Amino acid sequence: MSYPPVNSKKDFVKRYKNGEFGNASPTWNDLKSFLDEGRDKDLTGLYHLRNRVKGGPTWYNVSGGSVRDKWAEVHSLGQVTEGNLYVSEMCPTHKTQLVGEVTDTPDGLTLYASTLPRTMREALASSSFTVRGLPAVGYLRMYLNANSYEWMHELLDRYPGHVIEFTALSRCWGTLPGFNTVFWEVRNY
Repeated sequence: MSYPPVNSKKDFVKRYKNGEFGNASPTWNDLKSFLDEGRDKDLTGLYHLRNRVKGGPTWYNVSGGSVRDKWAEVHSLGQVTEGNLYVSEMCPTHKTQLVGEVTDTPDGLTLYASTLPRTMREALASSSFTVRGLPAVGYLRMYLNANSYEWMHELLDRYPGHVIEFTALSRCWGTLPGFNTVFWEVRNY
């Protein structure tokens, strides 16, 4: 069974926040919801200011106590327009085993990925590779635990023609227990 296609980044973010795509980073729609939950008092956690605009700027490793200031700064500098910013908990990128994008094509799975323990943008820009077919399956089976691997195939079935962005970690982390992979994006745009 396929689901409605994801036709824009804004559409994706709304559906991501509602849990449609499975294991994710804890996320807040806006600064107010982040502050209402008291996360700005978190002195040890790191957060990620994300953009609802495709390819737009993003800010990594912002401490909980600094989110409010960074939010104000990027708005005052005109780096984002109102309503396009949201907050996610920072993924423990130092635990990354495989980060990348997968899509199902007529020739089988295509995986564009990196094994560098960095954010996706940094890892793919520094050292990436592309494999297709059985080698792609091999990489995914090697790094995604059983729950994550099964769910990735479910996403590929639900959203034909879409790209699935993910980070597979050396431990389980995210909004759902038992998953070592965070699914960052499902896109068809």
